[in-house]
Amino acid sequence: MTTTTVTRLGSSHPVARGLRRPKPRILQFGEGNFLRAFVDWKIDRLNELSEGDWGVVIVRPIAAGNPHSLNEQDGLYTVFSRGVAESGEAISISRLITCVRKELKSHGEWDQVLTLARDPDIRVVVSNTTDSGIAYDPTATFDADPPISFPAKMTRYLHERWKHFDGDPEAGLQMLACELIDHNGEELRRIVLRHAEEWTLERDFIAWVADDNVFYNTLVDRIVPGFPKAEAEDLREELGYDDLFMTTGELFHLFVIERKPGMPAPLLNLDAHDPGTIVTDDVTPYKARKVAILNGAHTALCPLALIAGIETVGESVRDATGAHFLDQLLHKEIIPFLTLPRKELEEFARAVLRRFRNPYIQHQWYDISLNGLVKYQTRDLDRLIAHGERFGAPAPLLSLSLAAWLVFYLGRHPAAAAFPARDSKGILSRVGEIGALDDGTATGRETMVSAFLSENAFWGRSIDDTALRAKVLDCLTYLTEVPFTFDRLEAYISASHTE
Repeated sequence: MTTTTVTRLGSSHPVARGLRRPKPRILQFGEGNFLRAFVDWKIDRLNELSEGDWGVVIVRPIAAGNPHSLNEQDGLYTVFSRGVAESGEAISISRLITCVRKELKSHGEWDQVLTLARDPDIRVVVSNTTDSGIAYDPTATFDADPPISFPAKMTRYLHERWKHFDGDPEAGLQMLACELIDHNGEELRRIVLRHAEEWTLERDFIAWVADDNVFYNTLVDRIVPGFPKAEAEDLREELGYDDLFMTTGELFHLFVIERKPGMPAPLLNLDAHDPGTIVTDDVTPYKARKVAILNGAHTALCPLALIAGIETVGESVRDATGAHFLDQLLHKEIIPFLTLPRKELEEFARAVLRRFRNPYIQHQWYDISLNGLVKYQTRDLDRLIAHGERFGAPAPLLSLSLAAWLVFYLGRHPAAAAFPARDSKGILSRVGEIGALDDGTATGRETMVSAFLSENAFWGRSIDDTALRAKVLDCLTYLTEVPFTFDRLEAYISASHTE
């Protein structure tokens, strides 16, 4: 490859000259790769498609992080969207993001953040402050510079706005919390109001927060691997500029915003121009779809792939047997027990299978295996139980997966030395105790399986019954009597489900 000289991206760079830059109207808590390759990427596309004027000011909520600032590049950076198209072709699309106007630090520039509270053009707040970011901290104080937690910062920011605009209802903000917790918007609202009460702030302010500000629950879904370190030099050559903040994301993207009855429509009308954004009165079915189809498929195939010696998701699904397993699992044992329209669920399932085949993402099964039993409980167990209740027999593939998790945790497979089970000490200890019940006899093995299925620490309740116990026992024999391979998996699928 011929080496060329590339210069740092910024507004003075030839590629950026003449770009239309929008007015700051959105305050964003969180500077990480996810928000920049998801919400900001969507906002940038909205501005283009609708001739919108939505600019973003990013606030770093914590002191640590990237030593560089987006201000070094005038807020400009590149997102690569990469994956498998519906045609089956692997594609990569780059986009120069222009909607970010400035980055501020909450630590050291809190006064500038509060200045934005007095800006009438700021109407929307977006956040992703990690899964634990929306949490109550009893040590948080109103006068800290800045308050210690994100909800405390938000309370202080809202109070500054309420005071400046003299409680004007029109000055209320719309909050789009993107943290990966249930009811994220409602939880942020609850903690903000708790801080306001405990800090004995004005009753009129508390009423203004409750009545004139909107906290939307959301569901976000896009895999964002982040900065492409291994490919950075090649990508710089391709782009013709140096970009410290370029990031990668998969092609798939889904943003579900819950607008409950009585809530105003989101000002940021992404759904009008982006089929990957949905506004609905109930986010629950979409979360159930994601957990059951995307996460549930991962969790079901994970132990089978590992005990067969297959290390990555892509390798598994590019194999015809792995793809067949997931197709049958999704269409026979998962989709029939979800509430959204069948066509919509099947479209999502097809997108999930394309995501799994993405050659740009090397997703390791061993990473997915961490805390695998609780993942099975939260992602697959409901479908296993529902299948038994509807058809009077255990779901064949979910039962095989359940048995494979036991094999994996007990280390009774050839790859056990390289891939030992990883979980809490208590869970691993209990699995060991259960494994010791197997004394080599048929009775001992059945006692072990019964104890496994009865363990509240694994499933939240006992799931032991005669039919499931017998099925898991048969699956254990199938998985361990000879070294397990995907050839044996294909035989099991064919015997379990007709097309």
